[in-house]
Amino acid sequence: MKHLFTILFIAASANSFCQVGEWTWMNGTTTPNSLGSFGTQGVSSPSNYPPALYEAAHWTDTQGNLWLFGGVTLAGSGEWADLWKYDPLINEWTWVKGPGVQVQPGVYGTQGISDPSNNPGSRSWGLISWTDANHDFWLYGGIGSDNSGSWGNLGDLWKYTVSTNEWTWMSGTNSVSTANSVYGTYQEFSATVYPGAINETTAGWIDTSGNLWFFGGNSNTGTMNTMWEYDVSTNEWAWMSGSSSPYPTISYGTQGVFSDSNHPDGRVAYCTWVDSYNKFWMFGGSGNFNKADLWEFDPELKQWAWMSGSNVDNYTGNAGAQCDTSLSYVPMSRRENTMSWADSCGNIWMYGGYYDPVGGFLSDMWALSTETLAWAWTDGSLFSNLSPVYGTQGVSSPTNDPGGRMGCPYWKDVDGNFWLLGGWGLNSWIYSDLWRYKPDHSCPNFGICTVTSVTDFEVSSQELCQKFCIDFTDQTSGNPTSWQWSFPGASPSSSTEQNPDNICYNLPGTYDVTLITTGANGSSELTLSNYITVYATPPFPVITQNGYTLTSSPADSYQWELNATDIPGATNQSYEVLQTGFYTVVVTDSNGCKNSSVLYVQITGIDEINDGNISVYPNPSDGNFLINFSAENFYGNCSIKVFNAIGQEIYKSEEQISEQHSKKKIQVINQPSGIYLIEVIAGNNLLNGKLIIEK
Repeated sequence: MKHLFTILFIAASANSFCQVGEWTWMNGTTTPNSLGSFGTQGVSSPSNYPPALYEAAHWTDTQGNLWLFGGVTLAGSGEWADLWKYDPLINEWTWVKGPGVQVQPGVYGTQGISDPSNNPGSRSWGLISWTDANHDFWLYGGIGSDNSGSWGNLGDLWKYTVSTNEWTWMSGTNSVSTANSVYGTYQEFSATVYPGAINETTAGWIDTSGNLWFFGGNSNTGTMNTMWEYDVSTNEWAWMSGSSSPYPTISYGTQGVFSDSNHPDGRVAYCTWVDSYNKFWMFGGSGNFNKADLWEFDPELKQWAWMSGSNVDNYTGNAGAQCDTSLSYVPMSRRENTMSWADSCGNIWMYGGYYDPVGGFLSDMWALSTETLAWAWTDGSLFSNLSPVYGTQGVSSPTNDPGGRMGCPYWKDVDGNFWLLGGWGLNSWIYSDLWRYKPDHSCPNFGICTVTSVTDFEVSSQELCQKFCIDFTDQTSGNPTSWQWSFPGASPSSSTEQNPDNICYNLPGTYDVTLITTGANGSSELTLSNYITVYATPPFPVITQNGYTLTSSPADSYQWELNATDIPGATNQSYEVLQTGFYTVVVTDSNGCKNSSVLYVQITGIDEINDGNISVYPNPSDGNFLINFSAENFYGNCSIKVFNAIGQEIYKSEEQISEQHSKKKIQVINQPSGIYLIEVIAGNNLLNGKLIIEK
């Protein structure tokens, strides 16, 4: 059963540290170029924090923890190969995995096989990261160390499985010397197709099928505008759009119109997101010049459209008053503006980046309405190269500001707050400070804040019997990335799986179900009251025995079984036993719920078959019987047949009966113990009786 609701979302958090529209310095040091404080691997601590990092991979798990891998610190020797996790609830970092020292070779193991010792090599400079439908983490490329420790442009695809804490080298090469692209046939998947070495491309998307996509970046031959797709299920790549040659020129086409001839130029380091319709978006970045253009890619059409923004290189921007919205407003051209978030209303927020013509690190916050494509400058300064203003750690303030920076790892938590870490700023400083921003939905005022992704689900059955289980299937629109189910009265009572199964109810009653989904457009919640009805199991039936007739206590329907196997046609309240064994009656009530009882019945001896003229003995026997004919009116032709309990003929004989031959022997010794029917026809006379075989 399926239910659709429109949900009005109001941003709220019970554990919020900051006021809306304000930054809070949450963790880390204010000292640039720090080498971090690792602590004990696997153990969180208030004193732990990562090194100063630029362009690290980043993910958010289903519990809202923030994860990062790699990155570069200019202090020391360069790139890192460590995995970190931050828990916002306790404000603590954990060094989860990795060598803990800079510039380390990768431990690749066997491709496609996870291992506790596997670990990607140290890397940074624009590696791509994704979170798949199973909530596992993926990364590709960057610049760093291969399996031999050689430094260069990497072309390897890795998956980290959160539940096992293990890395798997999935695709690509483990050597920088062989990381060259193989394009294959346009828009065809193949095991031999391969994107090759790529750096400075943070443009990664995941589609509704769970496939991984990325665009552009620097290859071994130059800056690209190629769109690649990786099929997770087949471990194959496909070249989906763009040129196979470096430094392609731009083709804007008609604004707002998709076309095969439209495409961005080769470019690096940009702001990207996926909307609720599974369309891919990109703003800015740089090739030969900084850009301020907004593009949309349709993965079904495999076409680009220039949607808004300026087509002028190194555009200086048009901001208007803070919080004011207009279709004419456009942020300044920029690159390394990777820090972007989708709020609960589907609007896109972007922070900072770098503007090349003046050598400027930017610290402005912008918001874009994906419905109207209107921009608004919402926070920070329109001037470049400003230093951070930290304030008091853990305390928000309207004067707090991260300052000008680029290439920061970034996240959004389950409460809709925006986070960023480190990045590159003035004086070639790389930071290790962690910041949080709570968006103000009144600045900008894009109108009524309605969630574009609507939570919805289906269940295998809304009605079930006590001690039975059902399965739930998520039907949420808008590409959610995490799920929180609540099943009061069930076992288990909660789940973070997208499609939880085997949810069992042990007590009768009616029960609520709640699903909270979180995705690029924020969180929405659906609670269905008294959604699941659990019926009580009917009482155990009482079996009474009268001779060899068994009778069940009253029920709506019955099914008799012998030794746990249904007896065909035995669906009445009573059943006449035909052989020794365990007899079960399964009763069903009006709700379709069942219960059963078992009774063992032993067939014992009964009177011999004897009507005064013909007798059968011994009865019971081991299968050897004698028939005695004592009256002359039975002499002559005689037919003898024996049938089993289900009516199959197991013995047949035609005999000639006379005074001299008035006894006949019957042998059915190959039959199992039980009750059988004998039929004797002599002339116009018919005799039926029950034979019992006991062994």
